[in-house]
Amino acid sequence: MAFAIGIVSSELFVPRIQEVSSEFSDVHFYYYTYKQASDAREIAQTMREVDAIFFAGTFPYYHAKPIIEERGIPVYVMRQDEAVITASLLQASWAYQVSSDEISIDVTEPQLVHEIIGEISPSRPVGPVLQITPEMPLSAIVQFHTRAQTSGRAKVAVTSIHAVHEELSSRGMPSLFMHELRRTLSRALAQTAYLARLAKSQKAEPAVLLARHSGNDPHFTTMLRQYLQSPWFSYDADTAQFITTRKHVDYVIGLSEFREYLETSGAQTGIGYGLDILSATKHAEDALDYSGPGEIFMMDAQKNLSSPISSARISLKLTEPNQVQLAKRMGLSPANLSKLLRFHAIHPSNQFTAQDLENHLQVTRRSTERIIKKCVDHGLIIASGEEMTYQQGRPRTIYTFTLPDYLS
Repeated sequence: MAFAIGIVSSELFVPRIQEVSSEFSDVHFYYYTYKQASDAREIAQTMREVDAIFFAGTFPYYHAKPIIEERGIPVYVMRQDEAVITASLLQASWAYQVSSDEISIDVTEPQLVHEIIGEISPSRPVGPVLQITPEMPLSAIVQFHTRAQTSGRAKVAVTSIHAVHEELSSRGMPSLFMHELRRTLSRALAQTAYLARLAKSQKAEPAVLLARHSGNDPHFTTMLRQYLQSPWFSYDADTAQFITTRKHVDYVIGLSEFREYLETSGAQTGIGYGLDILSATKHAEDALDYSGPGEIFMMDAQKNLSSPISSARISLKLTEPNQVQLAKRMGLSPANLSKLLRFHAIHPSNQFTAQDLENHLQVTRRSTERIIKKCVDHGLIIASGEEMTYQQGRPRTIYTFTLPDYLS
């Protein structure tokens, strides 16, 4: 299976990447070059569909980030580290026969330069160092290096910005463009290829969407069928089940009109991903249990719960062996036990009523009562009192958590 990776880089760095890219026979690389890092925003808008993107620097990524996040494409960013700074300083020293204090350098973290020089040659002073940011004008960086050389404070410039290197070279000033070691670059491209493979495999993951609608709208299922264009079944009297792929769900959920329809219809929507249809269905059921009217929740294969209309991300995966064994003994799903523990963590009191738990779980009163009974039978909670209501009727039972140490 072939993968597509977009390379966003300066023109000067492309040949270096091409040297290493030949190591990846199953990857198609598409190159997008910029003159200035800010050009990356337009590149991100017009780039073809790829499985992952490699940014040869933090600044182009900074400018492209809002577009890339909106498109949901995995990204690897080549960041400036000690290895590339050390190699560049040594290269400048050997090529131009200068000492460390005769080199001007622009970096994102000046402290790294001081630490490196301190390790290599503790008695040597450090040359002019400029901390650069994505919003800094190129002219200011060029001026820094120019003044360093014209004042005699430096004899050569080391820069991580292609446009700065070109401008200094055009002025006849000694300049060295900072670039990664081959081994580091190869490792970075391998990481990007891994992200591409992972993204492609996830897109092919089975996905199940459960939509529960108890209203009287006869067109609800018809509308969903028009959007999803996938096999559907009647899950129960009020719930429709659709079987598709993660890639298609991502596309449909990305349509604002589809999300708005689900929200305004008051439907409860649960989406599940998994290695097969059975696990995807189970995750969709757990996501549906968590969903309230007008809400959409998704659960992935790792049991992470999230919503496309909220930034919230909740892990419903039990990581402690004791918790997993307890869920099995109780006949309670790991998701419901996880939600119960979350309720315990965020509820302002150790005591609660069935209504409190029902509001948190967003399930029916009958389901809540079943969960409470299982918890009482296994000693997780006890009935500790009653609360009289202002209306006529039976008093409400007050429950108290009695969780063992490994759960609390």
